[in-house]
Amino acid sequence: MEQVVRSENLHAQIYRENLISVQSISVNGLIHLNVDLAARTCSCLAWQMSGIPCAHACAAIRLLHGNVYNFVDECYKFTAQEQIYATSVKPIATHDCPHPEALTVTNLLTETFLEPPMTRRPPGRPKSKRKESQFQNKKVYHCRICHEIGCTSKTCKNPNPC
Repeated sequence: MEQVVRSENLHAQIYRENLISVQSISVNGLIHLNVDLAARTCSCLAWQMSGIPCAHACAAIRLLHGNVYNFVDECYKFTAQEQIYATSVKPIATHDCPHPEALTVTNLLTETFLEPPMTRRPPGRPKSKRKESQFQNKKVYHCRICHEIGCTSKTCKNPNPC
């Protein structure tokens, strides 16, 4: 519908069999674009890229009193969508659900069809698990006796340093 609205200001005229020239006025001046309805092409290439007629194609279709919906690519139509999703969307069994025609206002107010799950939050503040960064500086321990890394004065094997 957006492209149809944009096409209202465009002027189209037939200049050859199946070829229509569409004129539009822009900042740069008058622009001439060619639309081929049989091949479903436009010289702006927007129709070929998206599969939806551009504003120029809509002006050409309007000139021939055609329906824009007939020129939209088949993949956008409802029948194609049904075929695509026919095997992947399975209907849900409704044997437990109430019949829609049997529902009245009093039934809706008095009956609860779906109750919330029974959950109980534990008391107190939730514990947060801190993830240490790989770039976090870790303290390096040196021995007071031998001054080696990874050794402490309690576990030092070298009591007499050099």
